[in-house]
Amino acid sequence: MHALNRFLAFTLLIFPVTSLPCLNAQDFVTLRSLQGVSIRAVIEKVEQGHVVLRREDGIRFNSPLSLFDLNSRAYLLRERQRLLSLPRTTSIVPASPSALESGVSSQKSDSFESSPKEFRALNEIIGQPLFVDGSLWDDDPVVVGTRLRWPRESITSSQTSYRLYPPSNYRFVGARPYSAALYGDASKVTGLSLVFANKGDCFAAAGAAEEHFKDGTVTKDPRQLKKWMEHDADLVAELFENLLGKPRRQNFGQGSAKRKVSRWDWNGHSFLLSVMDGEFVSLSVETVASAEARGKTRKTADMYIRRIHRENVDRRPNGDVVIQNLPMVDQGPKGYCVPATFERCMRYMAIPADMYLLAMAGNTGLGGGTHTPTLVQAVQQEVVSAGRNFKPLRGHPSLRELARSIDSGVPILWGLHSTKTFNRIANDRTVDRKGMDAREWKSLMSKAVKEAGDLAEPGSGDSNHICIIHGYNKETEEIAFTDSWGERYQERWITAAEAAHFSQGRCWVIEY
Repeated sequence: MHALNRFLAFTLLIFPVTSLPCLNAQDFVTLRSLQGVSIRAVIEKVEQGHVVLRREDGIRFNSPLSLFDLNSRAYLLRERQRLLSLPRTTSIVPASPSALESGVSSQKSDSFESSPKEFRALNEIIGQPLFVDGSLWDDDPVVVGTRLRWPRESITSSQTSYRLYPPSNYRFVGARPYSAALYGDASKVTGLSLVFANKGDCFAAAGAAEEHFKDGTVTKDPRQLKKWMEHDADLVAELFENLLGKPRRQNFGQGSAKRKVSRWDWNGHSFLLSVMDGEFVSLSVETVASAEARGKTRKTADMYIRRIHRENVDRRPNGDVVIQNLPMVDQGPKGYCVPATFERCMRYMAIPADMYLLAMAGNTGLGGGTHTPTLVQAVQQEVVSAGRNFKPLRGHPSLRELARSIDSGVPILWGLHSTKTFNRIANDRTVDRKGMDAREWKSLMSKAVKEAGDLAEPGSGDSNHICIIHGYNKETEEIAFTDSWGERYQERWITAAEAAHFSQGRCWVIEY
């Protein structure tokens, strides 16, 4: 029997014919099986796990998606998404020619590529141009970030990241990601992280940066979050399962980041789907080697990292001493300043971290608001297990104590009251000091130090914040700090006296 007839005989034998109305009367496409057998047919319906086709001779049959090659499956799944999105009264139209380049041809051209590229099928399912060939791991992160049109979040001498907080119509693997991040070293992509429905972004009604202290208007209903999470998890899992088969279940991560994931492998890439009840749905793309190691990383030697951190200290002609190469993590329009800031310091100290996992460890509420002592306890365990030390400081450190830590390339985690007055002073001061004569600026700062005691008490509540002190100037008695609000907030300045005035008296340091 001819190979094509064997293929059709098999599908007809296993899946009985059902009488269904013809939706695509003239729109024949060519599909290919795993064995390389081609079939021209009209796609009448695509259901979960199978497709209803009508051959040119009018015979209808059901066929499992698993019988088709990767490119054909991708096309069929895309067709399902397209058909589901159409109103019931809308007539079905043929797919555009550009949609057929994954290996499915129209009636006008039914020839296949001689060697179909599987990465195109993945791009079709993902819905974004993630791949340009069979491997992501040799791509420049700058090129990939630009290709995806994700804004640059951070670039240091050793780490690069791009992060997008997408609009509501943006899709990745069929679902809406609220945060999409790309990570790389100086020259190569190291991983991706997509976070779908989650307790932070879904209920973030205020703005980004300083605006996130304003009251939001989103109803914080955990039952609604559960529905959103179930929808996103089911959709992502279904698309990957139909394309790459059943996933394997395994543990991934360590400490508070340890969780169960569903894993699909393709050509050196592992797609890991995490569903943490009441927390988030996420998809990460890791190397197969990282997945096999369950996300555990080797400790970076103290001797090596000490040298790197000392080299990060920038001593400027005007007396500024500032730690460079601190990775930025943009918390977005949600109250995740605590987990985002801890992630920054942990990554700087070569300790893997993710603000969404840290938010879970810190019992962060819907939309934000972290119980800092709980998070500090979780972070301390992870820092110690990574071979570093975690130390709380007593009260607010003096300028001399800050200088000692910063001179060695070690930043300070600082709890403060980020009030409107504080941010106004810091924003104005940061702009005004640029290009100012050193002697004149020192005189102005001496006046500011004396007036710090006259500032209104900051109080407490919604202005509670955490950032990183990473610089100082002994001559002007100023400190530099950085917020988890994007590159615009990479470096701001305020006097040490004003910093002490707005401080909560809580500081921590991750050291060797």
